[in-house]
Amino acid sequence: MLVTFVLAVMSRRESRHFAWVVAALVCIAGALVIFFTFTYPANPQTDNWTVLPANWEARRRQWEYSHAAGACLYLVAFISLVMSVLVKCETRLALSDDRRPV
Repeated sequence: MLVTFVLAVMSRRESRHFAWVVAALVCIAGALVIFFTFTYPANPQTDNWTVLPANWEARRRQWEYSHAAGACLYLVAFISLVMSVLVKCETRLALSDDRRPV
């Protein structure tokens, strides 16, 4: 997340590239919020799933869905970072085409 933040700061002057990087940053932050809000609390409550509490089925469902939601957010973050690179390359190619002599 820190590296993505640094990338966002470095690319703030390039609006299309910046937007994709910020989208990735928001997704990574969201995945971490989900992890620490829903996934991690289940681990100590179940002693890393070696002890089953009374409400273990609901806890397991919450744990599994939070993992799935986090994975989806990380996938969107990855796609956003790939798109930011493609946009950056497209911009550079367009600039290099404009500078070629005719």
